[in-house]
Order: sequence, then C-alpha cells, then structure tokens
Amino acid sequence: MGQNECLIQEERATMNEIQDLLIERYVEQSEAIREGNRCRAIELEFEIKELLREKENIKQWAAAWPA
Repeated sequence: MGQNECLIQEERATMNEIQDLLIERYVEQSEAIREGNRCRAIELEFEIKELLREKENIKQWAAAWPA
C-alpha cells in the first residue's frame, strides 16, 4: 500500500467521523430548538460550522495532494 492510498483511507475515516458528528449535532440542535433551548441551539450551530469547515479543508487538501 502506497503513501497516497494510506492517506486516502485516513481522509475517508476522518470524513466519516466528521459526518457522524454532524448528524449528531444536527439532531441535538433540532432537539434544543424543539425544547426552546436557544442558547444550546446556537452553541451547536457553531460546532456544526466548525465541523463543516474541517470537512471542507480536508476536501481541499485531498484535491491538492499529488496523485
């Protein structure tokens, strides 16, 4: 297995972890909104945005990596 293949597997694993976290945060945010917990919903929005930024950074980094 070459270095690029290993990195690709690591990227996929990280992306899957981020995706799982995003799902959890969206569910938590929905519950917070339903319960009227505006502060928690806002906190979760910041977490969601950070996870989306991290996901985008990985995509950009992977696209720039030489094959």
